[in-house]
Amino acid sequence: MKKTQSFEEGWKIEIRRGLLQYAVLAIVRRHEKGIHGYGIARELAEKTDGLLEVKEGTLYPILHRLKKERLLNDRTEKSDAGPTRKVYVLTGEGDRVYRELSFILGEMLEKLEVLKG
Repeated sequence: MKKTQSFEEGWKIEIRRGLLQYAVLAIVRRHEKGIHGYGIARELAEKTDGLLEVKEGTLYPILHRLKKERLLNDRTEKSDAGPTRKVYVLTGEGDRVYRELSFILGEMLEKLEVLKG
């Protein structure tokens, strides 16, 4: 018998999906010279105390989507520890979108605080 997902679990998944994209943009933006996928995943886990921890199967589709939207670029870089790896950098459009999302998110959180009373 399949377990029905609770309202809270469904809501949490939807909110997390949008926040992960925003968080990835924020992390890549902080690393002007670029950051690889493992570094992004590590920062997501560390800086959010595990709240936005992701597996490769979640992170790489997000990176691919953001690249497709022209918010990120990637380049191949040699690694001291082994094979080459992709390094992600924010595009000009990615920076603009990040700033706009930051403004929108700030406004939303402010209004939600008012509603909480």
